[in-house]
Amino acid sequence: MSIHVHTAGIIPVANLETDIETPIPEILLPVNNGFSAIQKSVFECAMAGCNTIWIVANNDLAPIIRKVVGDWIYDPVYYERTFTKFYSDHRREIPIYYVPIHPKDRDRRDSYGWSILYGVYSSWYTAYKISKWITPQNYYISFPMSTYDIYSVRNYRKVISSSKANFFLKHNNQTVKDGKYLSFTMKGRDFKACRNLINKTTTREFLPPLPDQKYPTQKRPIQDRWTAKSFSLEQVLIPLSEEGCAYAEVDWYYDISTWEGYVEYLGSEKSIESPRKQLTSSHTHANIPYVDEVQD
Repeated sequence: MSIHVHTAGIIPVANLETDIETPIPEILLPVNNGFSAIQKSVFECAMAGCNTIWIVANNDLAPIIRKVVGDWIYDPVYYERTFTKFYSDHRREIPIYYVPIHPKDRDRRDSYGWSILYGVYSSWYTAYKISKWITPQNYYISFPMSTYDIYSVRNYRKVISSSKANFFLKHNNQTVKDGKYLSFTMKGRDFKACRNLINKTTTREFLPPLPDQKYPTQKRPIQDRWTAKSFSLEQVLIPLSEEGCAYAEVDWYYDISTWEGYVEYLGSEKSIESPRKQLTSSHTHANIPYVDEVQD
């Protein structure tokens, strides 16, 4: 039996909330010269060894992101292997897919944490419809609006691809379970546990039926309906398993989803080195023209 583990990279963009006022989407803000926040996350997923990358973005942002990121990225580890004579023949391409939140979940369960779960589900379901043998067993989540040394992730590829236990980046003894935008992995069982928690704890449109009623008839006040849409990241990820997990400490970390944090990062001595342009430029597949030939 093959020991290969399909790791899907998940980048949540839909329902991201920041206090930054800018005429462009916040995920396009630069973290270095010519290197944006969304490119940072895509490159991090590639460094982590992801086999596919799934960006969860609704139709208002997906075309803009695709213009910047493209349809695939090179695996930086295999881009230029100096010990191989024809190294370009060994390059690996990692496909990038774009997933919008399902309409039935919008304004109901679509918190920022739900974007993670929906990305996990979409990557699994899409692969399963093709073949059960290519479904992901592992999911690596990267947040665009945070900065740290993404190159250090390269050292943990083997740990990240583990199908047994989860992996967490940590800073000052805090992880994503404390609400920090630090990357982590989750498994299918974690997805189910988090989804079940949301479905059990959220309010719905109607109040529970009275003892003498078979079906509910009284609606809740509008402000009290579907509380899951305002669940925080740490609320959504409460069931995320830490049993036997691996941690990797990052030396520095900035939350750039706030203006204060973004300014602090830009004014610090820390920065993320921009990768070479060939790795982060927008790679798109050639469109095959369709010609309707009229038969005489």
